[in-house]
Amino acid sequence: MGADSETYVERFHTAMESFRRKMLQEFSSQVTFGLTPPQFFLLHLIKEKGPCKATVLAEQTEVKPSAITVMIDRLVNHGYVERSHDTKDRRVVLIQLTDQGKQVLEQMERIRRQMVQRLFDKIEPQEAEYFLNILEKLVK
Repeated sequence: MGADSETYVERFHTAMESFRRKMLQEFSSQVTFGLTPPQFFLLHLIKEKGPCKATVLAEQTEVKPSAITVMIDRLVNHGYVERSHDTKDRRVVLIQLTDQGKQVLEQMERIRRQMVQRLFDKIEPQEAEYFLNILEKLVK
């Protein structure tokens, strides 16, 4: 790897970490639901998956089943998710959003969209398009 490549790698790492911290700080300052970012992600995942088993959530979030159980317990205590038994197999416990969880998730997603909109308001439309094209290319 050449000197320029090493510089790009370092600049990329520094920019991504700074961006992550800035977004997390701003998001945390606006969210008053007593949720951590991983819990917010978990709510979003449950919405996306629909009623699902804790093991599926653990795999998707790449955490141990014991850790996901603790996270789910906290969400249950907040009233954002509930456990129910599968109608086809009573041994299977499914995790699903409550109405309160859906409302909180909608509010949090609205805050997140507003944050991102404020960022894009700081750059020109063609810069946004260029940035997103590169980001989508890197993701592929």
